[in-house]
Amino acid sequence: MGQVLHRMAPIWVPALALVMAAGCGGRSSPVSPSLQPSPRPPSGPNPAAGPNSAAGPNSAAGPSQERPAPCAHTVSQAEQVPAALDAASPGTTLCFTGGDMSSTDVTMTHSGAPNRLITLRSDGVAVRSIHITADHVVIEGFTVAGGEGIFLNGDDLAIRHNTVHDTQRSGITCERCQNSIIDSNTVQHVDTVGIWIDGQRITVSHNKVSDTLARDNGDADGMRFFGSGHRITENTVTDISDRGYANPPHPDCFQTYDDNSPPTFDVLIAGNTCRNVGAQCLIATGDQRGNSGAPTGVPSITFVDNTCATNGAQAVNLRRWPNVEVRDNRISGPNVTRGIIIIDDSTGCVVIGNSTDGGRPTLDIDNSSKPGAHVEHNSPG
Repeated sequence: MGQVLHRMAPIWVPALALVMAAGCGGRSSPVSPSLQPSPRPPSGPNPAAGPNSAAGPNSAAGPSQERPAPCAHTVSQAEQVPAALDAASPGTTLCFTGGDMSSTDVTMTHSGAPNRLITLRSDGVAVRSIHITADHVVIEGFTVAGGEGIFLNGDDLAIRHNTVHDTQRSGITCERCQNSIIDSNTVQHVDTVGIWIDGQRITVSHNKVSDTLARDNGDADGMRFFGSGHRITENTVTDISDRGYANPPHPDCFQTYDDNSPPTFDVLIAGNTCRNVGAQCLIATGDQRGNSGAPTGVPSITFVDNTCATNGAQAVNLRRWPNVEVRDNRISGPNVTRGIIIIDDSTGCVVIGNSTDGGRPTLDIDNSSKPGAHVEHNSPG
């Protein structure tokens, strides 16, 4: 297809991406019943600033950086948990160690302060679930199993080096969060979705998600994202199957949609590996409003340098979802018939430098999506 519009300067992230696949046409049932934009006023970098702005990718998301204080209190028994959490003040580090806490729900409802975070640090202690409805809190080193996973709602949060498995809902849910980090966690064998984010300026990096399960005729995905300013980088999503179900799910590595969701834009998904997942690497569907709340002239999603080796009919599926950049990804998989499909008024998309193995077409774009598109240097062309 001819070159109509080239909207963006070269991406900051180097190009490299592999395969995707799937026939996930439908919308997945959400993990969370209420997905609304954060009521807090925006802070930090302008969320409309794209990943190719003069300042480079948004790296400011996340908690105030400060060396954690020494342990103010050590928690070693389940019955000590409520009092220790109630007594925690800004700047406090609580250390969890030993003891049997596998039936314990860790619930934090009061906040730290900027540069005086409340840190809950564990040496691998198992708890049933973690619920944080507060700001300026760090959670690190826990094993979470059997309950509702890690649920977060707040500003300036950090979730690092935790293991979450065999939960009754998603692994890590960050709902109406801002300026937060989800980094270096392992999420395995959880319900519906490994990591779910919505809000503003959330960084999701270096996590490993695998073996998500579908329950009650639901879906099974790696990550879902809603909102603006997110950076989803260098994660690995593997081994999510659609087999063995009476009503098979449509597993995808990265998914967004606009049903009861905030507008999604300025989202960078870069340098991730998606492997042996039943459907697609990326699916974005605007079947309700076409993501119409997103600002014009701003990329909604920049999908670059990803390795996608999935099991569906295509790796990237855009339906009624305009203004997506798809660059320098490598696509492969046993069932791929084309690497990228763009349909139903998904206008203004940029598709450059992607490759699909086996000589199969890299791009299938319908006539309604060609206005404003820029396509070049894909292999096969």
